[in-house]
Parts: sequence; structure tokens; C-alpha cells
Amino acid sequence: MRLIISLLLATFMFQDMPDSKTTVNSRPGEQNQEPLFTFGVIADVQYCDCDPEGSRFYRLSPARLREAVNSFKTDSVNFILNLGDLIQRGYESYKPVLDILDSSGLQVYNLAGNHDYSVDDRYKRRLPLAMPSKEGYYSFDHMNFRFIALNGNEISTYSSTSKAAIKKAEDYLAVLKDSGNVNAIDWNGGISAKQLDWLKIQLDDATAKNENVFILCHFPVYPENIHNLLNYKEVNALLMNYHNIIAWFNGHNHAGNYGNFNMIHFVTMKGMVESEFNTSYAIVEVYRNKIWIKGAGREKSQILAY
Repeated sequence: MRLIISLLLATFMFQDMPDSKTTVNSRPGEQNQEPLFTFGVIADVQYCDCDPEGSRFYRLSPARLREAVNSFKTDSVNFILNLGDLIQRGYESYKPVLDILDSSGLQVYNLAGNHDYSVDDRYKRRLPLAMPSKEGYYSFDHMNFRFIALNGNEISTYSSTSKAAIKKAEDYLAVLKDSGNVNAIDWNGGISAKQLDWLKIQLDDATAKNENVFILCHFPVYPENIHNLLNYKEVNALLMNYHNIIAWFNGHNHAGNYGNFNMIHFVTMKGMVESEFNTSYAIVEVYRNKIWIKGAGREKSQILAY
């Protein structure tokens, strides 16, 4: 049944949602069901006090972030997910946008993106993004759902000040390029073998506890794309072994994207910094058998069954 519903709803996207919370393929009595909980999602705010570059309007980002935060407060979301790239560059860019997030009074779970490391080397080991772990990857539970936040910047040419670590990342990128990988680009990152092992432990534990799982990362792993995590193939090989993963949420690809395999929804959120006239963020309502992504601005709305 889950497979049938997923196939029917995976591509059910629309911009103007009705006020009713009517579900597709719902049972009698479920037409007006309330969500179990809700959360807000932002990606690629990329603020800096800089002139526009192409379709990126950096100075508009604080106003757009404030709009999103106000919407999250009005809808009484349980928490906010920041999927990375809060700034475009410069350590001084953090304060204006972090102040807006702090003003929400809501719990904010941060992930670091590649642009978050576009600061002077002396700041790279102490980014002002509050996280539960120094490694930059962590998990948290909400009701009977586990959220697993990954640090996709461990293997990268930009996140470290160690010459040895940078050389190791450069060598890895060279191997990927020689193998014809389309994502072998220096603004992508990867996760370490240690973090991959930790992810397996988290998924095994969630399975044992009968928890459904959301995975969060700045980088996508599916569909194949130039923006994908450097070692996305290894990650996907691991994910294939589990059937309790509802969705993978990420940013990085400002155009947005969607894919589905192994009945997992892979949702790439559109970049807030893009375009002169429209924002982009979402409120996600979690139900017992689906998630309802309510997009704002450029972000599409979707109902995805699980």
C-alpha cells in the first residue's frame, strides 16, 4: 500500500493549496485530521552586504528570512530547520541573520553549508552556528520521529585550515573527476567513513525503536546531479537497507529538485537568495501517513505519502 500511495503522490505538486486539509486516498474520518507536528525549513539564505550577482540578491535575504520566521511563529511550528548556507561570505554577515532566527523564540537546528565556511581561516573552527555537537552532525527526536543531521563538509577543500586535510580532499576530487563523476566540483563536500558508520548506527537504533526517520544535509544525494554530496553513492547504498526513512531534506541546489527511490522522498529546497521578487521557504506538516510541504514563494507545495 505504501508503494502504491508513494507512486501516486510523489509528483503531486502544486502552488496554490486549498484551505482544507483533505488527504488523498484517506480513510473515513481522516478528512480533517490534524498534523502530529510541524516544522519550518529554510535553505540557502546566503546573506551578505553585497551587490546582486546574477539571480542572487544578497541584501534582500534578511527581509525574506524575517518573513519566513514570522510565518513560522504565526503557524506555531515546533522548530526550524536551517539547511545551510546562511551567509554568502564574511563572518560579519552572520549576525544580522542569526539575530532574526534568535528573535523567533523557536528551537533552530542548524546545518553548515559550503558558503558558511567563506570566512577568514581563523573562524572556520568556530562558526557561530549553534549545534549539539562539535563534529557538526547529530540527531534529535521529536515524538516517534528521529531527525538525523549530517555534516556534508567533512571532506572538502574549503572547510579546513589543515594543509593535509585539504590535500586529501583535492586528491579525492581528482579521483572522482578521473572516474567521470559529474559532482566532482570543489564547492561540494563529502562525509567521512566515521560519519557514515555513525549514520548506520543511528538508522539501526531508529529501526530497533520503531522510529520513522528524516535525514537532513546541506547536499543532495538523489537524483544524480552536479550538486550531489561527493560520496553520495556510498550513502545511497546504505540507505537502500532501510524502510523507515521518510525523507531526505537538503539545500545547495538553488533550483530545487525531487526524487524517490526505495520509497524515500528526496526533497531539495529552493534557495531563498534567488530571484529579485520571490522568497522561498516551507512549513512541513507531519501526519501519521504523509507529510504536507506547504511552500511559500518559489517553493512548491507537495503532499508525500509514507
